[in-house]
Amino acid sequence: MSDDQQQDRHEQLRELLGAHVLGHLDDLEAGAVRAHLDGCAACRAEVADLEPLVARLDAVDPTHLDERPSPAAGLGARIRGAIAAEQSERDRRERAEEHEAARSRSRRRTTLLTAAAAVVVLALGAGVGLGRATAPEPPAVPLEAISLEVETPGEGAGIEVESAGLVAHTWGTELRLVGAGFEEGAVYQAAFRDGTGRLTPAGQFLGTGGDDMTCNLQSALLRADVTAVVVRDEAGRTVLSSAL
Repeated sequence: MSDDQQQDRHEQLRELLGAHVLGHLDDLEAGAVRAHLDGCAACRAEVADLEPLVARLDAVDPTHLDERPSPAAGLGARIRGAIAAEQSERDRRERAEEHEAARSRSRRRTTLLTAAAAVVVLALGAGVGLGRATAPEPPAVPLEAISLEVETPGEGAGIEVESAGLVAHTWGTELRLVGAGFEEGAVYQAAFRDGTGRLTPAGQFLGTGGDDMTCNLQSALLRADVTAVVVRDEAGRTVLSSAL
């Protein structure tokens, strides 16, 4: 028998392996398959893969083959709910990552500004020292003490104001604030309210946690027009205020 004939014979017998495993062959066909299996390792391996399926096929009820399977009650709602919950969690993580990135950028900007200010002070320090002996002392700036009250005990818990005051300049108003307990790394915004209720920004500062903080905040609004001082957190909540 030629190689092509042997290959054709192999394929013919291989097609009978399923029926052989199920016991559907007649004696002649079954004998031919068994003789082929004795000399063909590939077909023996295929039979070994098919044999475990026989028990599963025996459990199939042919009277139900025409029935269309239907999903369990509420399956669609559970799937949609799971998808919505996963999307909500993904959105929450993205917002948290964006918030942390914004705070990191703010901290880096503050560090760079502090370093730049230190360089300027070092560069000017020598000249200021030489001229201090003969230069007149600058006039004292009148400081108007004010009382800043904590407005949101829940959000502003721990905030303590040691001192606060206003300085009236010809170009606007300055708020000098000394305190502690502002959330570390959080950005706070100060503003002055005028008689019409309009708020004029007076600058920003970063919370330093439990460390003491001193900052000077400035606005172009003249002192005569300032009726209130407001300090808000990143969420826009008022944490400190003072009616003047």
